[in-house]
Amino acid sequence: MFGSPFKPENPECSFDFEGASLSSLAKFLLDPSPQVAGDAACTLGDRLRTGELSGLPSVHRSSLIQLIETAPFPVQLEAAITLAELQDFRGTPLLVEAVSRRQFRLDAILALGTMADPEAVPALLYWLNKRWAAWADRLQAAAALCKMGHADGASYLEKRIHSRRRSERAAALHFIGESHHPCALTHLLQVLNDHTDPLRDVAARTLGILGDSTALKPLTDALTSENEELNSDIQYSLAQLQTKTN
Repeated sequence: MFGSPFKPENPECSFDFEGASLSSLAKFLLDPSPQVAGDAACTLGDRLRTGELSGLPSVHRSSLIQLIETAPFPVQLEAAITLAELQDFRGTPLLVEAVSRRQFRLDAILALGTMADPEAVPALLYWLNKRWAAWADRLQAAAALCKMGHADGASYLEKRIHSRRRSERAAALHFIGESHHPCALTHLLQVLNDHTDPLRDVAARTLGILGDSTALKPLTDALTSENEELNSDIQYSLAQLQTKTN
């Protein structure tokens, strides 16, 4: 998950996962301590997610599969999330199971969207259409489906960006960009350019996540000396977009 669920059992016996080499992480994955193995899997997933790694040697993949088969559930989930970053569908069944567990649901749904395995669509549709599900769960499922190119997910997100609940609308705007909704640029620019919209800052940040260089000029034009918070979000996204275009 995004940050390991394990806490050191003995602070004097800690490992430097951040600076660990791939060969060291391979050994940590086989460590008998669930804490160590889970942290190693989490570290690999983070490095794949940030682009520090573009793939993993087969020995690491084999160890991740072994964790899914034998480790405690939180460690299994860490391994499956890391496999999702590799588009390795062998983690799909575990992630689908995790969606049914409240404490793991959001991380599992996000990983399923990253993995984009068609086998996960029924589970995601179930949560999208579950009438009494929390709105955050439904939005996350919609984002995962949208990322996979599923029309139901895209349609749901588009509806929720008009929610009267501020937190839900803000989340929907974020997911519109994160999932690369086909109309994301249009919706986000519409919010950014509306000086009466209270979520211009969310739109500005999300345009950076979307990564479309078309937003460079509108973001620059939206800079204002009257709103430091908005300016900060705009500058952050401009930096992201300029890095991608260089």
